[in-house]
Amino acid sequence: MNSKATIREKYIAIREELSEERRLQASLAATKQLLKLLSGFGQIISFASKDEEINLWPLNKQLATEGRLLLPRMVSGSEIVPFQVKNLDQELVLHPKWNVLEPNPKLCKEVIVEKIDFAIVPGVAFDRGHGRLGYGKGFYDRFLSKLSCPLIGVGFKEQLLEPPFPHEKHDVPLTDIYLF
Repeated sequence: MNSKATIREKYIAIREELSEERRLQASLAATKQLLKLLSGFGQIISFASKDEEINLWPLNKQLATEGRLLLPRMVSGSEIVPFQVKNLDQELVLHPKWNVLEPNPKLCKEVIVEKIDFAIVPGVAFDRGHGRLGYGKGFYDRFLSKLSCPLIGVGFKEQLLEPPFPHEKHDVPLTDIYLF
């Protein structure tokens, strides 16, 4: 059985090899399907795509326009805190260590986790048992363990890991996965 680190390395490489055309097709399909799925939900925490992750910018832009978008911000070095974002072009700043856009706390309002109605979660790889392999720091698992809403992993079809990877006690299972 491969270690999580080896699996992580392999799936990051797979994701990096995807063509721009493939990425665009997946982003458009994700936006279309997720907007339908999310129509009945209020506050939705999504993620600001980084590096070679699936691009959810069009989805996030629509949710922000509707006043339903929450994005994660790293605080205290390892804790994720949700903030409401209403304007993606003006309210995000680049996290210096993780190189990912996150809400500017001077412009965005912090939201308590109990107000989150739905979570869209990134990952390096996903399995059919609704397992998610992240970047290995545990930030998302600690955050997801506080939520009592549906949790869906979103990524590319190429991120489906078979057979399933070994789950550990601290790994939070997802409600479902949507791969495009």
